[in-house]
Amino acid sequence: MKRWDNKTIEKARTMRRGGSTYSSIYKELKVPKSTLNVWFKDLPRPNHLCFIDQKAWLMEIRKLSAAANRKKRQDKMEKISQEARKEIAGWQFLTSAEMKKSILSMLYWAEGQKLPERGSPVKFANTDPRLVLLFLVLLRDCYRIDESKLRIQIHVHWYHNKRKVRRFWSKLLNVDESLFNKIYVKQRSKSKRFRKNFAGICFVIYNSVDLRREIVATGYNIAEKITGKIPVYLA
Repeated sequence: MKRWDNKTIEKARTMRRGGSTYSSIYKELKVPKSTLNVWFKDLPRPNHLCFIDQKAWLMEIRKLSAAANRKKRQDKMEKISQEARKEIAGWQFLTSAEMKKSILSMLYWAEGQKLPERGSPVKFANTDPRLVLLFLVLLRDCYRIDESKLRIQIHVHWYHNKRKVRRFWSKLLNVDESLFNKIYVKQRSKSKRFRKNFAGICFVIYNSVDLRREIVATGYNIAEKITGKIPVYLA
């Protein structure tokens, strides 16, 4: 039996770790496969793509790494969500009328139409169905609204199915489709990359100028009470 020097053994192992096949190692070093099996038994079994297509192999490794990182982020978010859910379960004050009205006014201050034009109604818009639903539920809980004055306006892009989008919002918000305005299709290039959303932008519109003024005023006064200050340009 031929004895191989350490230099040859190490070179073969280096070639193997670098992605060389048994055939290519034999061609260069003339070491039979049976011997190579012994030399490589402690090395991790490489992906077959490593020997067939280096580029494809690297792409697969990147995908696996991305999937692992995504799973790690999801697990972390789930843990945070569970902890938050456990904490909030004991918050009795969330069901109080004052708290609901406070949350409603803050939501509207952030995402609602606040311009003081004459005749401007309550108008709240967002792409997140959870946020839109929360706003409408709070609006119904905090005020005795006339459902006939309620309107839903949806803005979509070319890739949305208008019928499915309208049905989704109607079921989620418990608003009859007869109260939906005509869907507006926003112009956007099909060739340019952009982030797609699930169901477009939903506008909740309630035709009451006075209610809009009351919601906005509530938010402003809550902020003043908490901060104890009014910005100079508003004084």
